[in-house]
Amino acid sequence: MAYPRGRSTKYACGDECVLNVNGSEGRILTIEQRSSIFWRSDTFKQKLIAANITMIILVVATDLPINYSLITRCLVAAEEQRITVRILVNKSDLGENTSSSNFIEQYTNLGYSPIAVSAITDTQAIREIIKDQRIVLVGQSGVGKTTIVNNMISAVNAKTAAISSKLRTGRHTTTHAQLYRLDDSTSLIDCPGLQSFGLKHINPQHLADYFTEFRNYLSQCQFANCTHTVEPNCHVINAVKDKLIRTTRWEQYKTIRAEITG
Repeated sequence: MAYPRGRSTKYACGDECVLNVNGSEGRILTIEQRSSIFWRSDTFKQKLIAANITMIILVVATDLPINYSLITRCLVAAEEQRITVRILVNKSDLGENTSSSNFIEQYTNLGYSPIAVSAITDTQAIREIIKDQRIVLVGQSGVGKTTIVNNMISAVNAKTAAISSKLRTGRHTTTHAQLYRLDDSTSLIDCPGLQSFGLKHINPQHLADYFTEFRNYLSQCQFANCTHTVEPNCHVINAVKDKLIRTTRWEQYKTIRAEITG
């Protein structure tokens, strides 16, 4: 077991470190350069979630209300780091509903190729998706992330809990991020469920680049410094009016931009 010096919070699960080992314990001396970092931040603090990952598996569930704002923010953070994202619509064994069908169609059009799976019965299909990748499982509490881990690794005995029927949200069962090695080339990081995701670290001028459906229109705006919020002859706004971009996604973009600009 290795520990950082002092109370440092600059380390993330998945970091590759140089250690000073003394007997059964060690101290972290330095961090090797990261290939990627997935993190969230607000005005007051930041939270490093996972480092050196090649893929984010974003998990939603058919029996929970879908938090579209959280999904958008996770996707923005991933796009900023150029990390591949795959979306799993879990609990397909409970049956398909209109909400999940619409979700799959919407995010397929955005290029994220969501697939309906059951963490209980589709273990092999999930293994094929994450093969030769270092992934982090991300999503709200209760969507089935820990169940996926349990079924990926027979030695894992991570705790799971039922959905709170009163609040319609999941109970937190994973309390810290942990990395599991599936084989020599595949590893998986499980982390606590997310309810919010700040993006204060994102440059406002680049935010629009991280919305995949905006990209075809960004270079066509009248003003080079267009914010895509109020300007005349903004092709992003025109695309929203022409229903080529969903109004809800544009509204989320404006909300995030206001947060990170202020």
